[in-house]
Amino acid sequence: KGPVIAVDLDDVLSQTSQCVADCALDSPGHNKVFKTNMSLDSFYYSMWYKNPGWGTVPETLNKVKQFYAADELQHAKPVPGAHNGLKTLRDMGFSLIVVSARIMASEADSTVKWLEKYFDGMFECVVFSSQPEETTGNNGRYIGTTLQKLQICILIDAKLLIDDLMETAITFGREGRRPVLLFGNYEWNKRVNTDDEWAFHERLDIEGGREWWKEEDVELTPNDAIWRVHNWIEVIEWVRA
Repeated sequence: KGPVIAVDLDDVLSQTSQCVADCALDSPGHNKVFKTNMSLDSFYYSMWYKNPGWGTVPETLNKVKQFYAADELQHAKPVPGAHNGLKTLRDMGFSLIVVSARIMASEADSTVKWLEKYFDGMFECVVFSSQPEETTGNNGRYIGTTLQKLQICILIDAKLLIDDLMETAITFGREGRRPVLLFGNYEWNKRVNTDDEWAFHERLDIEGGREWWKEEDVELTPNDAIWRVHNWIEVIEWVRA
């Protein structure tokens, strides 16, 4: 086996957030599950309740339950260029492993089905991080672990992680000094989440309408082992450089 590259799933391989925003539209601008308007451009944070249109934290949790109960993620399209990008990496001799924070107990079957549909044979295995217990499935090709992504990537000796979250990138490239490609031209990976559980409309009221999120953009430094890539073409260019 060649050197390992770890690849996140949501919004790196699967257009998960776009699927959430669209959620199989019945008619233009109306969502069949959420009955509201959503745009990917207003996903300012990766925690969905911190974005417009989601309502309070309990309301968000209810929407998320509906979303997963309807298995809407099966409608998610692959990120453009992902298949060709992965094939190129494999042709270059890399071994590819998915490392995802999806909940294995409830989302493994759906995840397996989706990966087999769009990326069959591309990955050595799929590792679900930050799970409540250690577990395996599909002859060891699907692994649930209590370890976090950084710990997993150290354990599997991944030479690179491709991920869409600023928090993960900072953990890897700033604190852990391990190379990470911060993937996608997404609003939510310009900034990190805070621990407070305010909903967007609640914070907007407190701020008096001020667009505070624009002041929370994280500045990367030359000392960070973090490189922004906007698409899979740039991923391959970076790996080849």
